[in-house]
Amino acid sequence: MMLGQTINKRHHAVLLPFLILWSAHSFAQSSGLSSHVGPARLQLTTQNWAPYQEYTGGQMHGIALDKVKCALGKMGQPYQITMTSWSDAQLRVHSGSQHGFFVATQTTERDEYATLSDPIAQQKLSWYFGPGVEPKIDELSKVNLKFSAKFGSNKWFWLKRNGFNVVKQPRDAKVLLRLLKQREIDIALEDELVFKTELQQALLPADFFRSELLDTKEMGVYFSKRFLNQYSGFLESFNAAVAQCKG
Repeated sequence: MMLGQTINKRHHAVLLPFLILWSAHSFAQSSGLSSHVGPARLQLTTQNWAPYQEYTGGQMHGIALDKVKCALGKMGQPYQITMTSWSDAQLRVHSGSQHGFFVATQTTERDEYATLSDPIAQQKLSWYFGPGVEPKIDELSKVNLKFSAKFGSNKWFWLKRNGFNVVKQPRDAKVLLRLLKQREIDIALEDELVFKTELQQALLPADFFRSELLDTKEMGVYFSKRFLNQYSGFLESFNAAVAQCKG
């Protein structure tokens, strides 16, 4: 399956193991959560962003995706998850063709058309310093060194807005790591878990690059305000279900 394809889950779906379908009913009954606050099929969209959500071994899984699936299972809510590019995922919700996207931090731009759920994952943003680069960031290094982050991400635009010398347009963390290792950039800004995953795949030790924590942010599911106006009890039920999903 390539990006842009979808996974469907309905109570009568024959492609999923019976145990999973039974568990969804069981969770909804035992938790006391209503199974009638949402649409016939919830439409969610996301990006391929390991380890939060990814497609491997013929399945979609990940820290955030598993939490979303758990919550929807407890609600007894049928759903469809589409994996696409991050910009397209957000555009689909903005345009109204999808009900929500994940996993995301809160921004003013997103708040204009969607509402963020309770946290389903936590993001730690860190600076990663190339070989031989002093782990120090000040007003002088901001303009003299070469910075980068995943192109099109909030991190990339934050660097631009705050006067950093941003170069390159890496499409993902894998490219970002390669640019840093080859010293085509001096400092990278990336999610700790995402970068750790790329280091492991590149067979590099976790401490190959010196790093420094910049910020910690909560991430959740952004649901369209149009959708929430139609299903007024959905967000409250979803947040209650998330609270019951551990891990």
